[in-house]
Amino acid sequence: MPARTSVRASRRRANANLAGTVMLSAAVLSAALLVRGGRSEQTAAASTPNVTVAQFDTVRVPVPVDSVPAGTRVSEIRFKNISFPSHQVPKGAITDVTAHLDSVTTALLPANLPLFAANLSTQEHSINPVLERIPAGMRAMTLKVDATSAVEGWAGSGSFVDILLVEKNRTTVVAEMVRILSAERSVSPVEGNAAPNVPSTVTVLVTQEQCLAINTAIPLGKIAFALRGNDDRERWSSTTFTADSLKSGSLVKDSSGVITGYFEAGGAKGGRSFALTDGKWIETEVVPDGFLAGKTSRKAGRVESNAKD
Repeated sequence: MPARTSVRASRRRANANLAGTVMLSAAVLSAALLVRGGRSEQTAAASTPNVTVAQFDTVRVPVPVDSVPAGTRVSEIRFKNISFPSHQVPKGAITDVTAHLDSVTTALLPANLPLFAANLSTQEHSINPVLERIPAGMRAMTLKVDATSAVEGWAGSGSFVDILLVEKNRTTVVAEMVRILSAERSVSPVEGNAAPNVPSTVTVLVTQEQCLAINTAIPLGKIAFALRGNDDRERWSSTTFTADSLKSGSLVKDSSGVITGYFEAGGAKGGRSFALTDGKWIETEVVPDGFLAGKTSRKAGRVESNAKD
């Protein structure tokens, strides 16, 4: 019995020693891994540079509050300052207008955009607002006008007119879509509801051919203007009208065209009839052939009208 007890005790001591060895090895391995992981993190941190994103430097640039016509002195322009990133300031932009106050603009300057020295001049002729508005190849000429020929003064600077030659038995369109540069030496357009002043002279921008035609027409009769709408660029369908044309009666009653449509509104009594003639609806008192049976008709495909455009 004592021998068996001794063997068991020896086995327990051996197992305890083995467990201790295993635990010690595990602890050493864990410590090694921790040390290695810490070194890896330190290496990664050392290899990643510190990046600092700097804000852009800004430059305050003077820009016009409103669009500026050519021939305007810089000292008369209203400015405001806008901050631009320094790398986005256009090359040649003026950042201080103090040195340019006596200069004048040589071109139309848009609002809210920087100025450039190339658009300014110190030459005296640049102050002439009419001279700077004459493109290469064009001409400016002055005409005498009155309340009738100048459309009561509504044909002012910036307006577009057609120039007519009125003779005893003939009226002819001499020049179309002519722009007025100034009226009575003023380049300010007609604005507001107040009645405009009637100028005695106007200066118009014309082509070389129009300049020759108008000057040739002046001795032949009276020059008159026909004022155009701002967006109207259509040409005259007929550029000449003679006294013989009046003998055939009213042009309104004689106006006719190819009819492509017809309709009546409001019933037979008190109703109104319209015909689609040359792309426009005009009121008519007769029915064109082929549209409504049993109605009064005129020549096939054409209609007389009391046109109300």
